[in-house]
Amino acid sequence: MKNLESVKQYSKQFIEDFTPYKKGKWCYEDGIILSACEYLYKVTKEESYNDFILNYLDKAIDDNGNLAQYKKEDYNIDNINAGKVLFDAYDQTQKDKFKKAMELLYSQLETHPRTNSGSFWHKKRYPFQIWLDGLYMGQPYYARYIKEYTDSNNYDDILKQFKNVKEYLWDEERELYIHAYDENKVMQWADKETGKAPNVWSRAVGWVAMALVDVMEICDTPEVTDALKPMLKEQIDGMIRYQDDSGMWYQVVDQPEVEGNYLETSGTVMFAYAILKGVRLGLLDEKYLAIGKKAFNGTVKQYFYEEDNKYHLGGTCEVAGLDNEKRDGSVAYYLSEKIVVDEAKGVAPFLMALSEMILLD
Repeated sequence: MKNLESVKQYSKQFIEDFTPYKKGKWCYEDGIILSACEYLYKVTKEESYNDFILNYLDKAIDDNGNLAQYKKEDYNIDNINAGKVLFDAYDQTQKDKFKKAMELLYSQLETHPRTNSGSFWHKKRYPFQIWLDGLYMGQPYYARYIKEYTDSNNYDDILKQFKNVKEYLWDEERELYIHAYDENKVMQWADKETGKAPNVWSRAVGWVAMALVDVMEICDTPEVTDALKPMLKEQIDGMIRYQDDSGMWYQVVDQPEVEGNYLETSGTVMFAYAILKGVRLGLLDEKYLAIGKKAFNGTVKQYFYEEDNKYHLGGTCEVAGLDNEKRDGSVAYYLSEKIVVDEAKGVAPFLMALSEMILLD
């Protein structure tokens, strides 16, 4: 398929031209690119993807396992995400510094502050808050470390944190997850009775879908699958209601009619990845396959293009958060953030979805 070949070329172009997201600081944005390369390496067996990961890790981690500019005491759940590629890197190289880095990140989870309901705070500077993003940032790493480096294989804590997201962030009427929850109900965006943020952001819900399929794949136990599979199906079914004819989803998922709302890349390709992988793993019925393909192919048609002999991916919201007066969770706020090209948070899930498309091709 011509489009898949072009996207494969784009993946190689992207890592050849790669610049670290935060000038070399350990961060989740680089981490998701690393994960995308790990998936593509497993699917294609092309060494360039693996070399990219190992070269990055060698530069980012010193001989004592310290991560570039990382501070455990920040208790930022985002910082866990990039550690997911350390497991395979250590298995391949047996470099002690990779093992030490894994232990350092796990030690953060062991002492990470929690809400009264038992979920990790999103960050130390966001006390008593659960953001959807946090499930993807922390739980797949947590699951794999438990599985491979502890004797317990007890995933109860992980399941509890998914259940909390369902309890506190699921909107029954819309059949969608809202972006965040403030247990103390003091943030400017939080409903004073429920603690919920008001709106549904495409990338936030995408993180949840990816977290669900990845954690089920890692744990691979009836207990985890039985608990999370219904959550995945429920979320996908809710999202299908809002899928545009193009195959994509809007930045503010349930309000396509609002002026300025737009078809957004990162959230769409996260769902493409989650759906395609969910079907492949038997977590979703085969009937969902067409929906996942439509999302991926719709994004290619809408936002993937060639210019000056380079491929590009547009349509990605650069960033969105909920921590100051401007970032108030309103529809107007989500539509005010910049839309950018070749942004890591769009590129990485796009390439993850590509890996699933290759398996299907």
